[in-house]
Amino acid sequence: MPSLHAPYRPSNAAIAGHTIHRLLASFPIACFTLALATDIAYWRTSNLMWLEFSAWLLLAGITVGVAAALFGAVSFLVRFGARAVRFAWPAAIGTLVVLILAFFNNLVHTADGWTAVMPWGLTLSALTVLVMLVTLWLSVSLVHAHGMGVRNHD
Repeated sequence: MPSLHAPYRPSNAAIAGHTIHRLLASFPIACFTLALATDIAYWRTSNLMWLEFSAWLLLAGITVGVAAALFGAVSFLVRFGARAVRFAWPAAIGTLVVLILAFFNNLVHTADGWTAVMPWGLTLSALTVLVMLVTLWLSVSLVHAHGMGVRNHD
């Protein structure tokens, strides 16, 4: 087992050296960010198309986000070294908070028309993206500062 300061900490859940978690995590990031954008578009135009886009983006982001979280949990729970890193627990908890916020946001978006977005849908979308950005910053610091889930190509 590599030490905590080793530059190489391969993931237990990887394909060809690329962690499945990182491959899947990009999709919910895009979906939740676009859901905020479509909520803003709905707020400005009242066109129901944007409400439908938001609801589908949230559902797709949650679905793939849960899969990404499960693969991330493999690396997090199986290896002690991953849990011992400073930002690992806040990043893991932040991921769960993002998924929970998005889930409740999707429930809010099932309401009819204006009440599906204003004010709580838009607020939850913005809060989801804000927490996601903080979690993403913590996760990126795990990769860059601690080499979590990456492989050196020496």
